[in-house]
Amino acid sequence: MSHKLLATFNEGVTRSMAGDHQAALQAFDKVLSEDPNHSPALSAKGFSLARLGRAKEALPCFERAIELDPSSADNYRNAALCELELDEPESASLLFERAFQLNPETHYREAAAVEVFHLGQMLLTRGARRPDKARYRHARHAFELALGYHPSFIDAARALADAWSHLGDPEKSNHYILLAARLRPAG
Repeated sequence: MSHKLLATFNEGVTRSMAGDHQAALQAFDKVLSEDPNHSPALSAKGFSLARLGRAKEALPCFERAIELDPSSADNYRNAALCELELDEPESASLLFERAFQLNPETHYREAAAVEVFHLGQMLLTRGARRPDKARYRHARHAFELALGYHPSFIDAARALADAWSHLGDPEKSNHYILLAARLRPAG
C-alpha cells in the first residue's frame, strides 16, 4: 500500500473516531477506488455507514470484508448488527456465533450483548414518538439475543419484560420481571 493510500485511510479512521462519518466515507471511498480489496477500508466504511443509520448499505461492506478476511471476528459482529437492525435475527444470530467462535473471550461476547441491547433501545425510539407493536417485536429480538449472549444482563431482562408487556403477553412479561429480580449486578 502506498504512503498516500495509507494516509487517506488513516484520515478516514481519524474522522470516523471524531464522529464525522460522512467525511470518513469520502476517505474510505478514495482508498477503495484505488484498492477495492482493501479489507480494513471496507470494514471501516461499513462501520461509518452503520453509524449513519445506513445498515442496508453497510452490510455488503462487511460481507465483502469477511470474504477477504474470514478471520476477523469484528466483521462478523458488525455484519450481525446490520442484519439485526434490518430485522433478520436468524442471520444475525449465525453471524454472532461465528464471531464468538473466532473470539471466544467472555468480555467480547458481553460487549456484543451490550451493543445488541443498545441497538434494541434505538429501534424502540426510531421514527415516530410512540413506538408501535412492530417496533417492540423488532427490538424484542435484539433484547433476546443480548440476554442470550450475556445471561446476567439485568437491563436486557427488564427490556424484555417491557417489550412483552407492550406486545400483550403478561405471562412472558412476568417471566422476565422475575428473572431480572433474580439476577445480581456484576461486580
